[in-house]
Amino acid sequence: MRSLHWIVQWTPFWIALLILGAITAADRLFPPPLARALDLSPTMLDADGRLLRAGTSPGGYWRLATELGDVDSHYVQALLDFEDRRFYRHDGVDYRGMARAIITSAQARRLVSGGSTLSMQTARLLEPRPKRTVGAKVMEILRAWQLERRYTKAEILDFYLNTAPFGGNIEGAGAAAWRYFGKKPADLTWAESALLVALPQSPARRRPDRFPERAEAARNRVLDVLVRRDLITAEQAARGKREPVPTARQTMPFFAPTLAERLWLDAPTARVQTTIHGPTQAQLEAVLDRHVSSYHKSINGALLVLDAQSSAVRARVGSSGYFEERAGATIDLTRALRSPGSALKPAIYALAFDAGQAHPGTWLPDDRRNFAGYQPENFTDTRQGRVQAYDALQQSLNPPAIALLNEYGAERALEALLRAGAAPPFPGEPGTVGLSLVLGGVSVTMENLAQLYTAFATDGRIRPLCETLQECANSKPRAFVGKQTADQITAVLSHTPNPTPFNHGLAPRLAYKTGTSARSRDAWAVGYDGAHIIAVWLGRPDNQPTEALVGIVDAAPLLFAAFEALPDSKPLSLPSGSLSRMLDDTPLALVNHAGLNPDDPDPFRLTFPTDGAVMPLKPDRGIALKLSGGQRPFRLFVDGTPRVQTIGRQITWIPSSPGFFDLAVLDRDGNRVSAQIEITAGFGNSVQSR
Repeated sequence: MRSLHWIVQWTPFWIALLILGAITAADRLFPPPLARALDLSPTMLDADGRLLRAGTSPGGYWRLATELGDVDSHYVQALLDFEDRRFYRHDGVDYRGMARAIITSAQARRLVSGGSTLSMQTARLLEPRPKRTVGAKVMEILRAWQLERRYTKAEILDFYLNTAPFGGNIEGAGAAAWRYFGKKPADLTWAESALLVALPQSPARRRPDRFPERAEAARNRVLDVLVRRDLITAEQAARGKREPVPTARQTMPFFAPTLAERLWLDAPTARVQTTIHGPTQAQLEAVLDRHVSSYHKSINGALLVLDAQSSAVRARVGSSGYFEERAGATIDLTRALRSPGSALKPAIYALAFDAGQAHPGTWLPDDRRNFAGYQPENFTDTRQGRVQAYDALQQSLNPPAIALLNEYGAERALEALLRAGAAPPFPGEPGTVGLSLVLGGVSVTMENLAQLYTAFATDGRIRPLCETLQECANSKPRAFVGKQTADQITAVLSHTPNPTPFNHGLAPRLAYKTGTSARSRDAWAVGYDGAHIIAVWLGRPDNQPTEALVGIVDAAPLLFAAFEALPDSKPLSLPSGSLSRMLDDTPLALVNHAGLNPDDPDPFRLTFPTDGAVMPLKPDRGIALKLSGGQRPFRLFVDGTPRVQTIGRQITWIPSSPGFFDLAVLDRDGNRVSAQIEITAGFGNSVQSR
């Protein structure tokens, strides 16, 4: 009897213990489902947290990751005051509010208020149920208890902020702020906050893009409640009611789309913060679009901006015309392998300078010599006999560059570029890259070229490109050349004449180099000021010849336009006159390149037009005289009258009328070349000799 009495006495305890154990087991076996809260839109932010681009979540929703600190305090205050004033004081269920809701509904004989706390609403959002039954309400309560046991109040609000419905496939306060107001949720007004508080109660019936009158009425009711509860004044409410309700969805920010797609490829719900500067990205996308729009739709372009010191990407415009019928519009052409043409020449000169094999003042051969069967020609098909290294690099002459590479060694140069990360890791089999390397004989990406120029813009070390904060934190410079060599290259490139129409005093002073690949497949320009490196490219994305694009004509103006659009450009730090001082300090041993006979220069010649040529007069078109050899500057005389003085070896002369003309050109040393030609009144395309 005593044992039976003991069992009866302790039965309630055992029952309570079993119930508690069952609840604990159920809590662990069936945790709150968070799949909806984790089904987020992929987003890409700039370095300052600005939204650059967003996409729909894997489930097809606009649901931007939003935390309590991302939202305007107006909205949070309105939400708590309107939906759950005791949020921070209850454990998931507001028993007082629930009792009041039951009594009110019973008196009205209909459901007036469900008495749901924000915790219960969040539970319902995380685990939607088709019908609102007593069983569903009990499950909401249990789930709310679970949420309160596992998460802080701020985390529960985060779940709500990411999953609350706002009409259609818009969920979460962050997505709603962007889609309805075109702004981030941190910048909401009282009226906008009130609308976002009202919409989740009946999102389908109150969608402002479909039912603006209903949305406005619901918003105004929330404003009235906030006045009654002394959260805002009547004047603020009246001002808020005058604000128009949005009647259409706003366009989401859409910058650097090809970059976003690559970064999201392995993480379709990722929130990626990049090093890009949003305003710069927007400006340069517009600059590229304007420039490319004047070309045939088979031509596209790309543009890359790096911070000179860190090599962090400040803007990446992978192509132009993302939504247009333009070739390569959805491809990131900054990562495409292309021939750099002469844009790689500064690297070869830098290696030769650094190795003590040459100097900016070294005289180099620009003649018709043969390098083991390889005889390069200049772009203009003219020769100067001999030319100083700085001048050869500025004019982008081919034979002098080949002479330097021949002495330095093509494989050795390629190895140096590979070690520094300025060339792709697999440029070809060993021994297959020859002297054509300096003329674009190995394919590189725009990323490779831009990285390379960070060495010249700083201390001679190449900074590996980085575009996320983590990448930049782990990035370390790689040795390439010394600081003195980098200064020499900058001095040379900064004295390159600006392209038209930027050849005026107000144009930015840059150190830059252009490049044109075989058959004009690629037109390049890469340059830097005191803070940034910019690389630009134009060409056909399918790598077919254009037969027309030229780096100095097509790419260089785009480069200068891009620098003019930068909001924070910085002048080059190199002092004025540095190039002339370098030339004065040319070491005696490096005055002439090995194998160059300074007393045997290439003869001074007028290669076009030839003596006795008969040429038609074309309206508003000049005749291009081409020179080879000689020492600059050159003076053109027509019938004994001086007409033009220039440093270029191509002189444009516009005849005033048909007739016979005696042309003579004198170089700096007084050497003279001449030709007698006839200009006819016809407009044919042939050139005859007599």
